[in-house]
Amino acid sequence: MYQSADTSSSQVSKEGARGNMSKFHGDFGVRRHFEILAGASIAVLALSPALAQSVTVPGDHVEEVIVTGSYIRTSVKDTASPVSVIGREEFGVKALQTVDDLVKIMPSNGQSKTYSDAVGSPHTAGTAQINLRGLGLASTLTLINGRRQTASPVPDTDGSSFVDINTIPLIMVDRLEVLQDGAAALYGSDAVAGVANFVMRNSFDGMELRASRQMTTNAQQFDTTLGAVGGLSGNRWNFVAGLEYLNRDPLGQQDRIFSRGKAMSSLGFPGAFAPAGGSPLIDPGCAAAGGSPVHINPSDSTVGYCAMNLSPYFDLIAREYRLNSYASANYRLDGDITLYAEGGYAHSRVDIRASPSYIDLKFPTVPANNPGNLVANGGFGIPVTFFGRPFGNPDAPYTHQPHILDTYRAVVGAKGLLAGSWTFDTSYSYSTQSVYIAIPGDVNAARFEAALNCVGGPNNDLCFNPFASSVLNPALSNSLAVIDDFMATSIRQYDASLHSVDAVFTGDLFALPAGQVAMAVGGQFRHEVLEFKSDPLTQSGQLGFQFTGPDFSQGRSIYAGFFELDIPLLESLSAQAAGRYEHYSDVGGSFNPKLALRWQPLDSLVLRGSIGTSFRAPSLSQVTAISTINTAIADPYNPSTVPFYTDIVTVPSSSLADETATNYSLGGVWTPLPELSFSLDYWHYKYKNMVVKQDAQSIVNADPNDPRIVRVGGPTGLISEIHVSFVNARSVETDGFDFAANYQHDLGGLGVLYLNGRGTYMNKYMADVGHGIENLAGKRNYQNFAHALPKFKGNATASWKYDEHMISVSLNYIDSYEENLADLASPINGFKINSFTTVDLQYAVDIERWGANLSVGLINAFDAKPPAVGLTNVELSGYDRQIHDPRGRILYLKVAKSF
Repeated sequence: MYQSADTSSSQVSKEGARGNMSKFHGDFGVRRHFEILAGASIAVLALSPALAQSVTVPGDHVEEVIVTGSYIRTSVKDTASPVSVIGREEFGVKALQTVDDLVKIMPSNGQSKTYSDAVGSPHTAGTAQINLRGLGLASTLTLINGRRQTASPVPDTDGSSFVDINTIPLIMVDRLEVLQDGAAALYGSDAVAGVANFVMRNSFDGMELRASRQMTTNAQQFDTTLGAVGGLSGNRWNFVAGLEYLNRDPLGQQDRIFSRGKAMSSLGFPGAFAPAGGSPLIDPGCAAAGGSPVHINPSDSTVGYCAMNLSPYFDLIAREYRLNSYASANYRLDGDITLYAEGGYAHSRVDIRASPSYIDLKFPTVPANNPGNLVANGGFGIPVTFFGRPFGNPDAPYTHQPHILDTYRAVVGAKGLLAGSWTFDTSYSYSTQSVYIAIPGDVNAARFEAALNCVGGPNNDLCFNPFASSVLNPALSNSLAVIDDFMATSIRQYDASLHSVDAVFTGDLFALPAGQVAMAVGGQFRHEVLEFKSDPLTQSGQLGFQFTGPDFSQGRSIYAGFFELDIPLLESLSAQAAGRYEHYSDVGGSFNPKLALRWQPLDSLVLRGSIGTSFRAPSLSQVTAISTINTAIADPYNPSTVPFYTDIVTVPSSSLADETATNYSLGGVWTPLPELSFSLDYWHYKYKNMVVKQDAQSIVNADPNDPRIVRVGGPTGLISEIHVSFVNARSVETDGFDFAANYQHDLGGLGVLYLNGRGTYMNKYMADVGHGIENLAGKRNYQNFAHALPKFKGNATASWKYDEHMISVSLNYIDSYEENLADLASPINGFKINSFTTVDLQYAVDIERWGANLSVGLINAFDAKPPAVGLTNVELSGYDRQIHDPRGRILYLKVAKSF
């Protein structure tokens, strides 16, 4: 009778104030979905004729602006450091719908999490990040209009802090500038691998509406995106604001053959029962109730566990609702002074589907007099330890875990001319993000044990039968009253905020024969706060599965000063010199210099190089917070082809040192023809003291009786907890190449042809993960901090534009890589995860009489499946969730209207 237990999302909504957003989403079929999209398209097109958004591709427009990597005005082509720019024109050609799509086309972006990964990273579901060079989510500084944004209060599973880019509306992004070089000399901590700067639209007259709908051609998972941007301007002022809404349907794990049946747990319902000092015995009704017997003793078929298939309860893509907004305003005073303000609000809800109930890792004892344990009812007749869940098979309903995120950002400032060539820009910014998570399906361990001992329920007089007989024999079923008494929901609230005051002054110092020496000087003050709260049962460890540790609130202040010089040494040779000192109130300070050179020996050739140092201070969560995740662990004392789940408790470390890095790059841009250009850059990083989380599986492999491992039932009993901490790794050294090519050819009366491509090749990623220094590039690194590192990633696009029509073909490639487990003797080592190639197709047209643009296309047109991984017993999806897209072929239709 477990089906009657109320585990719906409405039960765990935040005091009802957040509401249940599912009411905005109906259960429509394919035909109905396209009827809605067609209706929205017609409504947009029916608006008064006006100027349409043209079908265009990136051009060669050059303008002196503040380019990421310098505070001195210049153009992208004149920078001494490698800066990659993805502009609005490319958003349309690549069929981008949201900002997380933008990150996926960056070859220099390593392993980052751009899907709502309900299995691998459930707590960060709904967020997305940037991870340049694979050096870690915390090693890429993410800016909005050149200013910092608060980090997400929920760190990644490896403890990394990051900026959640899913809070940025793509419709308001003018371009993404990526400095693919260390930049701590200008921007401070976190800019180790580089800087990603989202430059927002700050001037626009009129209004633009957008609607898009995409669906997978297999299992029909839908995304709907709606957007609007509008702007006004006068002689002294302008205002622009945009809004973007995403409605994403879930894609179930059972909806894909490669992931179907992959999520197995050795401890399910029905479960297993062990007499004192004895081996676990499979529930006699395991198979009849839908479980899968797992035999661990070839000579005795009764010994083992009753496994449960969790795949029907998990999603590869979670249901998600997202509403993002952003606005900016400028007002010019007399005297060339401009006041400006900008801000945004983002709200999202991700509904994670999860198993009906969780394992009680305290492994309670079922007394001999429990009705299900009586010999007459198929029980054992003696006290036994319960290894399993309160309910699951044969068809218990899944639980809903709502993740509700709210993000605010506000900036006010003034900029203008001081005297002569000197200008100033001062600002104050505030940003905050809160995350609310509710996880139903756990048990109040004390009340669950009471129910097993027949003193459960509201009046302490009810029994809970944990055996299969509770679903096979109606006379032994469990009442709703006893279930409701011990079932519990874990509630968590995370909050992070950032205050920042910035001041930058730029101008000319003096003249050299080759030109003026320009300078930028400035300072920054930041104050960041991280807070966490959970319900009393969760923080005190009284739940069977979930545990968070105590509440905390921690803050720190950062002071910084910096300078930058632009020195024209010769007419064809210039230098950039910069340095920054940054001091943290809790971990001390660091000075980081940088030197860059730009040489143009020919009109068609630019050579560039840079060298500098960077650093990253340990995050507040790494030095303050206790965190817990649940993961599958292979235990040599309890061998099984099906994984066991346990709590990995991460304790903070106050003795962590700063991460430091020395980085240099060499490269150039060759433009043999006005319509043809090539760029090639070599990059090298030597990273020291990288903060990493100890790997729980490696601890078990090295010593199954390590004191950090908590076992129940003796030194060879099941693992209930593994305690890990953050440590400074020895070093990481990595290098590789970035390249890009662009070509534009006028075909006369036949239109214009555009070709472009970009790629990143990682030559090496040297680190010690327990077996001495080794090259981790081209490896999956599932059990170490490096994560998956395919050696090569790239994409190329060919577009043909004829009058108002454009046809585009894009090729996307991710190189193959290999499994490499901590156990060198594992036969899985060397398993090749094949390369992944997809082709995207698009047709777009400007409809001049309606002033609109329509585009239709296919993403992954040939329905390529993500390659299989070798580590299938603990990889619960059958593919690498952090690298490959599980959706398959996607059909989309987009309409845009400007007026």
